[in-house]
Amino acid sequence: SHLRSINFSLIFRGPVIVVTMEFSSSASFVVRRRGNRCRTVVNALIIAALFAGQHMAMTFTVAPTTVAGEVSRRSAAVLAIGLLAAAPGAVRAEEATKILDPTQQYTVASVFKVNFPPEWPITQKTRDGFFMQPDKTVSAEIMSAGGKVVRYTSLKEGVGDVKDLSTRSADKMTGGEGKVVSANVVTVGGLEAYEMELANKVVHEKWLVSLVPKGNDFIYCNVVVRTAPERWDQRKATFDKILASFTPIEQTA
Repeated sequence: SHLRSINFSLIFRGPVIVVTMEFSSSASFVVRRRGNRCRTVVNALIIAALFAGQHMAMTFTVAPTTVAGEVSRRSAAVLAIGLLAAAPGAVRAEEATKILDPTQQYTVASVFKVNFPPEWPITQKTRDGFFMQPDKTVSAEIMSAGGKVVRYTSLKEGVGDVKDLSTRSADKMTGGEGKVVSANVVTVGGLEAYEMELANKVVHEKWLVSLVPKGNDFIYCNVVVRTAPERWDQRKATFDKILASFTPIEQTA
């Protein structure tokens, strides 16, 4: 249970905020004694990502110092101490291959609803969103959903068209430059939304972003599902069901 270092950074990349955690093993670091301090820093960074900047989208990423397939069990355990202190035990290995039904509905930022599998624990929650990690042994597998008031009135005005946003996001992915697997404009609940799938050697993720009106305000909303590349095929059907469940809340006059 030794660790050389954990480096945290909050990076502002155009319309995206990226919280990055880099860790490496070796040397003497007593996890038990510093677990509370580590957890405090992680939670502060997560909250900062959710609340920072009215014009910026929110995403949370974990960047190991090696590709996902080479991340040590020791490093994954250290991440779990910082982020998952309140989470139940790890999901059984065989459950990772199941197509889980996202039957647990959550209301996010009072403007949209989205479903996740009830077995997946929320690891951090604020009034504007939450983070989930279904399997704490897989550092790349972190889901997020959030909403933030913005000053623009269309996605194109605020973050560009779907091609621009997906290309910029792929170029600046944690763990190195990635590729755009797909980028489409879709309609959800009568509203325009962007659906983007991005991948590199560390993480494979899919985004759904939309601008939902609420009174005189507009709320930038996103749901992101992600996992390690080698687990993508196992999770894809469940991920697609999660994103398909995104439902804007109809606002009464």
